[in-house]
Amino acid sequence: MILKFVFETPSRAGIIEKISKRVAKKVGVKIGFDRDLENIYAYIEGDEKDIESFSRELANELPLSIFLKSLNAEVVEEFRDEKIDEFPNISLPPCPKCLREFKDINSEYYLDIFHHCEVCGYDVREKADIQNPKEFFSALVKKLKENGKITVQTMNGAYELSQNLEEAQIVAAKDLASIAKYFMAFEGDAKALASIEKPLVKLKTNLEFKKTFGLSIPAFDVKLPDCLVLEAIFELGDFDILGLKKCDNPQDLAFDVAVEKTPMAVVTDSVKKDILLYDGDRGIIPTFEKAQLSGILGVHKQYGAYSDQKRSIIDNKNFPNFEKKEAKPAFAGFYGVLSQWELEEKNIMGFCFYKEDESKIFINSPKFGLVEYIDFIFKFENFEEIFALISAMNDTGKKLIQNFAKREPELFEKALKADISSDKNGIYYLWGLIGVVLGFADNVENAADKLLKYANEAMTKKGPRIDYKMNGNNLDPLWAIRTAMSFHMAGVDNYLLSYGVIESFAEFLSNNYDQVNKETPLDGAIIVGDLFEGEFLNKIYSYIDKNYKVYTPKALPISGAIEAYGSLVINSNLEKNNK
Repeated sequence: MILKFVFETPSRAGIIEKISKRVAKKVGVKIGFDRDLENIYAYIEGDEKDIESFSRELANELPLSIFLKSLNAEVVEEFRDEKIDEFPNISLPPCPKCLREFKDINSEYYLDIFHHCEVCGYDVREKADIQNPKEFFSALVKKLKENGKITVQTMNGAYELSQNLEEAQIVAAKDLASIAKYFMAFEGDAKALASIEKPLVKLKTNLEFKKTFGLSIPAFDVKLPDCLVLEAIFELGDFDILGLKKCDNPQDLAFDVAVEKTPMAVVTDSVKKDILLYDGDRGIIPTFEKAQLSGILGVHKQYGAYSDQKRSIIDNKNFPNFEKKEAKPAFAGFYGVLSQWELEEKNIMGFCFYKEDESKIFINSPKFGLVEYIDFIFKFENFEEIFALISAMNDTGKKLIQNFAKREPELFEKALKADISSDKNGIYYLWGLIGVVLGFADNVENAADKLLKYANEAMTKKGPRIDYKMNGNNLDPLWAIRTAMSFHMAGVDNYLLSYGVIESFAEFLSNNYDQVNKETPLDGAIIVGDLFEGEFLNKIYSYIDKNYKVYTPKALPISGAIEAYGSLVINSNLEKNNK
C-alpha cells in the first residue's frame, strides 16, 4: 500500500521532511519525497497497519507552522522519491518531541534548556553550567516573584523579565489560554502563535488586562515561549504573562548563543485567516531557491543571495567573494517574487511600497514586458507650500485652510514650523505629512510611524474614507492631506483617522487592480516592500485576495531577503541577455 501525503506549503526549511523521516524510521515504513512550487509530497509504503501507525504518530509529532496551509492524503499506485535530503541550517523553537521530553520529569532532558534535535534548536556556542535545573530555575522563579524582575539570556537575546508590563517591549504568555485571558486574539492569531516558528503577533489588550494590570496600553507584540529558557520559567512559575525588555549583561542566567536572526512578526488577514509574514528571519534564513547565474552576489541591507551549480542561497552571513550587485528595491522585490513563483509568463500587477525608497505599481506581461503603471513622486519644501497649494485647488480647499487656521491654530502653527525635509519617499512620506499636520510629531519619520502605530492599535474595523486621487500617472498627495484635516476638524479621533488613512489607500490599490483587470485580465498581484506591515498588509491582502490570487515573498518576510534575491535575478537575467 502507498499513501501520498500532500502538504500545502511554500517552505523549504525541511521541518516536514525531517519529522516525517523520523516517524517513518520509528514505525518502519519506506518514505520518499517530491515537491513543486506550492506543495511537498510524502510517499509512504508499507502494510495498512504500519501506515495507520505512521499517520497517528505523524499527527502527534508534526507541529503547526505558519507556512503549512493544509494537509491531505490519498492512496496512489506509484512510489516516488526525488532524494530530497539537503536542507538549510536554521534555528527553530522546540519541536513537540523535544518539548515533551523537556517537561517530562522522568526524562534525561527534563528542564535541559539546551536540549534540541535535528529539527529544532539554536546555535549555542557555550552552555551555562547548570547542575540541577529544577533547583536553579525554581530559584529564578522565586527571585522573579519577590523582586518583580530578573535578567536572563534567552536563545533570542538577553532580556529583563518582569511582572510589570508598563515598559515591556514584548509580552510572553504561558499558553493560548493566558493570551485569551488578557488579549483579543482570533482564529488565525491562535494558529500563528502556536506554530513552531513562534512569531510575534500584535494583539490588542482587553478589559481584563486593563483591570488586572491597571494599564491603558492598547496593544503589545505577543508571543508564546520560543525557547526552553522561557519554557522553564513558565513551567515552574504560576505566571500567565511576563514582560520582556532587552538588556545587556544578564545577571541571573548567562550563556553564549549566536543571535544573528530576529523572530518573525506576522499579521493574520481578516477574511481567509492567512498568516502573513512581514518581519524577521529566524527559522527561514538561510533558505534555498532555484539557481541563477553564479559569480554574482545580490545584496540588500544585511542580506545576500548567490548561486552554486544546484541552487541559490539566501542568507545574512557567510557570503562568497562574488561581485556585489544591488538593484533598486522596488524592482528587486518585484522580480524576486516573480521568479520565486515562476510568474514571468503571466499578467501580473505588482504593489511595491517602501519607506525609504521609491514606491511603484508595476504591470508585467509577456506581450509588453514591465510597465511602470503608477508613480508616487512628490516632495514639498514646507507646509506653507502645502497649504497654499490646497487653497489654490478650489474654493473648498481655500475655506478648509482658513477654517483649520482658525479652529486649530496650534496645529496650524506647528505644521508651518515643522521641518518636513526627509529622505523618505512616496506613501510613507505622505503619511508622515498627514501625521505632522495632525500633530503626531514635528518631523516626517516620527509622524508616519505614529500614524501606523495608531492604525495598528485602532479598535475598529472601518475608518473614514480618505481621498486618494491621481494626477496623470502620479498620485496627487494633496487630496489625502486635505480630507484628513477635514475629518480631524469633524472630531474623528487619531486612532480611527489613522486607520482610515491606511484602509483607504489599500482600497485605492484594490480599485486600481479591478480597473486594470477589466481592461486586461490579470493573473494575480504581487505585494512586496517594507511599508506593508500590520493593518496595511492585512487590508491590501484581504481586499485583493477576496477575488484574485495574491503572491507575497515565498516563505520570506515581505521585505529584506527578497530584494537580495531579486537583485541576483535581475543581474543574472542581464548577463543572460548580454551573452
